[in-house]
Amino acid sequence: MKKAPRLTFCILSVGMLCAQNVFAGPADYVYTPTVEYGERELDIKFGSASSDAGSRPQATSIGFGYGATEYWFTEVYLKQKINSSENTTLAEWENKFLLTETGKYPVDIGLITELEAPISGSAPWEIKFGPL
Repeated sequence: MKKAPRLTFCILSVGMLCAQNVFAGPADYVYTPTVEYGERELDIKFGSASSDAGSRPQATSIGFGYGATEYWFTEVYLKQKINSSENTTLAEWENKFLLTETGKYPVDIGLITELEAPISGSAPWEIKFGPL
C-alpha cells in the first residue's frame, strides 16, 4: 500500500521538473486522459483574446468525437482562426489513448496525437504528440 504515495510523488516531481510556461490560444482547452467506449461528442468552442498589438484574435471550432474503444477516443474538427491580418480555416484530427485503467492507479496516464492541416490561409501543418 505504501507504493502508491511514492509513485504519485515521483510522477508529480517529474512533472514539476518538466513544467514550462504555457501559452494558450483563444479556443484552446486542457486535455485529460478520459476515454469512454461508445461515447459520442459534439464539441463547439469559441474564444477571443487581446494582444499587446491591440488586435483581438478569435477562434471558433466545431468537432465530432467518438470513443472507438475502451482506450481510444478520436475526434475531427473544423476550425476558423481570425486575426487582424488573416482568416484561416483548418481541419484537425485528434486522438487520445488511455494507457492505464481509469481509477486503478492514483494518476490516469494517457497519450495525445493531433494533426492540423490548413484548408485556406497560409498556416503551416501542425503535429502534436505528448503525454496526458
